[in-house]
Amino acid sequence: MKLHKLTIQAFGPFAQTENIDFSDLGDNPLFLIDGPTGAGKSSILHAVCYALYGETTDEDRKDMSVRCDNAADETLTQLSLEFSIRGQHYRITRIPTQQRKAKRGEGFTEQKSEAHLVKLLDDNEEQTLVTKKVKDANEQIKIIVGLSAQQFRQVMVLPQGKFRELLLANSSERQAILSTLFQTEIYQRIEQLLKTKAGNIEREYARFKEQINEALSEVFVDGKESLIAAVSAAESKQEELNKAKLAVEQQRQHSNNKVEAAQGLAKLFASKAMKHNSLAQHVSQKEVVEQKRKQLTLAKQASFIALKYNVLKQSEVDLTSNAEQHQLAMQSQQQLALHLAQTTKQLETVTSQYQQRDHLVNQGTKLQGYKQTLAGLEQLYQQSKHCQEQEQYSVTKHSELKLQFNQYTQRSEKGLQVIHDLHQELQGKAQMVRIQQELQQQSNSLVALQLLNKNIANQQVKINQLASSFEQAKQQFSQATYNANHIEMLWHSNQAALLAQTLQADAPCPVCGSIEHPQPATSSAEMANANKEHVDTARAEQLKLNQIQSDADKKLSATKQELAQLEQQKQQLINELGADFDKTLAQINEALNVVNTQIFELETKESNLPKWQQKQQEMQEQLAPISKNITELEHSIPTLQANTVAAKTKLQTAEQALPEQYRNAAELEIAITNNKAQVEHLDINLRNAQQHHHKASNDSSAIDATIEQITASKILISERLKSHTTNWQQALSASIFDNDAAFKQAIMPNEIIEQIAGEIELFDNTLQGLNSGISVLAEQLKNKVEPNLAQLNAHLTEQQTLYKQAEEAWAIAQSQHRKLQDTLTKVTRIEAEQEDNKKQFEVIGTLASAASGKGNVKVSLERFVLGDLLDSVLAIASKRLHIMSKGQYRLVRQDEGTQKRNVTAGLDLAIDDAYTGKTRPVATLSGGESFMASLSLALGLSDVVQQRSGGIQLDTLFIDEGFGSLDQESLQLAIQTLIDLQATGRTIGIISHVSELKEQMALRIDVQSSRVGSSITTIGV
Repeated sequence: MKLHKLTIQAFGPFAQTENIDFSDLGDNPLFLIDGPTGAGKSSILHAVCYALYGETTDEDRKDMSVRCDNAADETLTQLSLEFSIRGQHYRITRIPTQQRKAKRGEGFTEQKSEAHLVKLLDDNEEQTLVTKKVKDANEQIKIIVGLSAQQFRQVMVLPQGKFRELLLANSSERQAILSTLFQTEIYQRIEQLLKTKAGNIEREYARFKEQINEALSEVFVDGKESLIAAVSAAESKQEELNKAKLAVEQQRQHSNNKVEAAQGLAKLFASKAMKHNSLAQHVSQKEVVEQKRKQLTLAKQASFIALKYNVLKQSEVDLTSNAEQHQLAMQSQQQLALHLAQTTKQLETVTSQYQQRDHLVNQGTKLQGYKQTLAGLEQLYQQSKHCQEQEQYSVTKHSELKLQFNQYTQRSEKGLQVIHDLHQELQGKAQMVRIQQELQQQSNSLVALQLLNKNIANQQVKINQLASSFEQAKQQFSQATYNANHIEMLWHSNQAALLAQTLQADAPCPVCGSIEHPQPATSSAEMANANKEHVDTARAEQLKLNQIQSDADKKLSATKQELAQLEQQKQQLINELGADFDKTLAQINEALNVVNTQIFELETKESNLPKWQQKQQEMQEQLAPISKNITELEHSIPTLQANTVAAKTKLQTAEQALPEQYRNAAELEIAITNNKAQVEHLDINLRNAQQHHHKASNDSSAIDATIEQITASKILISERLKSHTTNWQQALSASIFDNDAAFKQAIMPNEIIEQIAGEIELFDNTLQGLNSGISVLAEQLKNKVEPNLAQLNAHLTEQQTLYKQAEEAWAIAQSQHRKLQDTLTKVTRIEAEQEDNKKQFEVIGTLASAASGKGNVKVSLERFVLGDLLDSVLAIASKRLHIMSKGQYRLVRQDEGTQKRNVTAGLDLAIDDAYTGKTRPVATLSGGESFMASLSLALGLSDVVQQRSGGIQLDTLFIDEGFGSLDQESLQLAIQTLIDLQATGRTIGIISHVSELKEQMALRIDVQSSRVGSSITTIGV
């Protein structure tokens, strides 16, 4: 992948829009990114990574922290990168999440993150791949580039200090770093999965054993053999108790049969006694029933003549109702006669009032004529008013135009003077800008000088602390060296003493071969306490303190070098300030603020100059039509005044022809409305009076007819009553009743008759049933004696108690036998499962031990894989280190035979020194040697990661690492290595403060910082 153009806006330290055209640097260039500390050199790498993946090279930096604090509120943070890969060109633009100024109203609103990805075609056309969604852009970039964000940072960007940590890390730390780079967490998961599965199997085996013990403890036996014996004994006991239970059951059933037979016989005796009691009670009600028989006979006789009696009574009711209707009709007749007289009188009154109608109609016609006259008068009034308004408008408009013409003339003259004065002021702007730049440079230099003074003081304190730490580490290392040598000497002396104890006269010494032993070595208490373990511990402590001393020395040297660089930068700033060095920052800033204010005011006026000139021209253009309008109004005003006089004269003539009270349209309309209302009122009153009189006359005639009808009906009802009376007397005489009272007493409703008949029938049926039942029971109980139930029940209860005891004993034995049998089945099943579990553990447990480094080979699965990958990295890295170190050094893995046999061994690094022919720890390298080793390791690691990423070609590499620790010759070798790497077709960017690099590398991207944000300049193109 090759980068072509990067656009940075409001990102990191860059407040404005900055552009880097990598194509201007040439094909596969080697260039330097230079600038002061904090200016934003590394931010260029952040921008490249963020444009592609939405992440910086610093994983902790999130969207809301990438925006430049100095950026204007209306400027959005935005990144754009053009790149090519495999012959295809692309451009991606990203806007991170940020707070932007609201488009409406005050305040800010959140701008959501966006990503726009396009493919640049050969015909200058663009093909949109992703419009806006960040997730889609991330997926597309990963497909196009072939790398994830993490892999891109590993392969293309080598951040400062990262790979030095890898060089000096111990085996465990290096494993964590390499695991992240090569993504070997799959092997960790395999180890953990096997470990978890083996643990689960082991726990399952223990659980099976626990279940067996728990099952045996529940039945109080010690083992499976005892459980089998207990099952057999319980089965025999259960069979014996079952035989005893069956014998008791037969006796209980015999007693129960006797009780059931006795209970049946006792029920028959009880039923016979109950029926006798019921018969006696039933017979006691016979007199009441006979009385009801007589009432029923009379009621049936009365029902035969009841119809004629009811017809007679209905005729009497009809006659009474007719008399009441006649009386009501006579009262209505009197009321209607009175109402007819009233309506007749009212009709006469209304007819008299109706004679006024003709006069009112004539008056309405005259009012309508006044209305037409008033309409013409209104038109004349409107004409007069319109003429007055036209005259007044023209006079007012003439005054306004005269005033506007005078104002525009004055403003035009004033504007011309302002423009002339501004041209005079703008002639001194260039001098003011030059003064502003000089003051800004002085201010920036004083701020940088203050910061350098503070850093120098901090570095001096740090040097004192590091010097103290170095002296302390040096003393501790000297003491540890002495202790280790002393302990090792004691151990060797003790070994010699032990060997001397085995010497024999005339026998050769196993060391020197002499048969004479004049002074054999002797042991002491101090020698006896020394052993090989003590020697190893002391040597390890010596090596540890040596590493601490070396680290302290490196830190002290690096800090002193940084202090020297700060002092050099300080002197450079003092030289730049020159005579202005004695001025304070407050004085410079005060003068700068004054100049800034003056320039700002002048630029504001300058920006408004075109607008003022345009406005001046517009005013000149507006004066001509205003002057023309004034002239036209002065000619039209006399004519409008004459029209107004004529309209007023016509209006006065029309008003004289109309009465005073009707000159108002509203009052005239009221008069017309009142006239119409009076006419309509007369019409309505006459019509209502006629209707009321006609209705009253009809009602009076109707009531007279009704009275005649009621009188005729009375005659008919009287005759019918006489006939019904005769028929009833005849029927009563022919019946068994002596008079009306006897009939009325005997008569009953049909429901009562049916009820009494039912009661009599029920009495007769019940009496017959009781007599029949008593006869049947007497026959059944003939020659039988009533049984003694209490004695039989007592014997049955005794038998049931014996059966219950036998059944409970059998149930207990059965439950015990079932429990023992279930336990035996459960134990057998668990043992079978436990055997399967054991077979699984033999396989999974062995694999888990081997993968975790607990088998014969004390190396975990992941560390074994990482060891192979590290060998590939070291093979490539050693080639470059061998060249940069002039054939002295190669990177190798430390011999595992010299390390402790544990799972953390296998990834420690060592330096193979060709000058001494020995290997030693990488921590013994000097600062410059460490950088060369770190750079070689970084490049080798980059190559291997690239190879493992599917052979992806990355044509660009950025190295953010300090070259300051190298001497001149080593620096040249390192640069030559990068030049060789460049020759393979890579574009290489270096971030460094080393002045030699700045002198040797013509292509540079300079980053300059200021109080308002950093800027980027490309040099050497």
